Amino acid sequence: MNFTRHEAMGRAAPGVLSFLLLAGCGGISSVGAIGGDGGMDSAKDVSAVDAMATTDSSTTDGASPSDSPAAEASMPQAYDGTTGKACASDADCKNPNGPGMARCSNSVFSPEQYYPSPVCILPTCSPVSGQALHFCDGPDAPSSPGVCVPNGPQAGICLPRCSFDKSGSAATGCLGKDACWSYSTGLSTGVGYCWAGCTSDGDCSGGQKCQTDQGLCVQGVVPPIKPWGAACTQADSQNGACNCFLGNGNTGYCTSFCTVGGNGCPGGATCDAFEFRQYGFTTQNQGLAGDCTYTCGGLDGGPGCPGSATCTNTYAAGPDCIP
Repeated sequence: MNFTRHEAMGRAAPGVLSFLLLAGCGGISSVGAIGGDGGMDSAKDVSAVDAMATTDSSTTDGASPSDSPAAEASMPQAYDGTTGKACASDADCKNPNGPGMARCSNSVFSPEQYYPSPVCILPTCSPVSGQALHFCDGPDAPSSPGVCVPNGPQAGICLPRCSFDKSGSAATGCLGKDACWSYSTGLSTGVGYCWAGCTSDGDCSGGQKCQTDQGLCVQGVVPPIKPWGAACTQADSQNGACNCFLGNGNTGYCTSFCTVGGNGCPGGATCDAFEFRQYGFTTQNQGLAGDCTYTCGGLDGGPGCPGSATCTNTYAAGPDCIP
């Protein structure tokens, strides 16, 4: 499975990691699958999610709740409902009445850990279309524990859901050093997903090391060949040359993982968590994950932006250079 955070974002955004090349079942691999901007960018998408938020999700797939706790305990369930739960192995993600689809992240992405704090996830979820926001490991409603993040044109991966508000306070919902990445800021409360977020080897377990430019716990670190800010393409993310922040084309610049108010970015850069100003997010949330982006003074192509990047005030962190 090749999972690309940037693809998931839908805008081929920064490279939260070129969630690269995983062996076996798992992986995340490049920029362009997780909502590049970290959010939905159309009113149509926002309306669709608002409609979902008002849907009654108190029952699963229309099943009628039982008045008997014992009956509920033995009743087969359509979902495991364990996404986001701490785990050491797949056994920790099982629900005795569920379908048995949830697995521990350290198993899915083996031999890599990726997550500093391993959690239950679903290796697959219903295909997503466009930038629509879908919830998983439960009804397609905000009450469910997971968010279905695109992982290719016809597939998705169900990752733990996290949330953040418009006050700039810390995001909630992720375990330990796992980081909350913005996915949709089109609602009154932002929706994100929990993903890798290490900043040092000490954040990782099982003897794994931190690939600091991506926030990933891996068996062996691959030092970037290209320096921060250098021109790059998707191939550079895939071969480990750098964590490439791609635009809608196939060019961008090398970036690095960061957290708002946390690990620093190079001089002349800011940590952008990609929270849309047009949806009322004007102050970035502390601890929210993002990518280091060039800061800039003039808008609409102002000086200082590399390559095809443009100086824009689209996100709360702006003005900064977005490919």
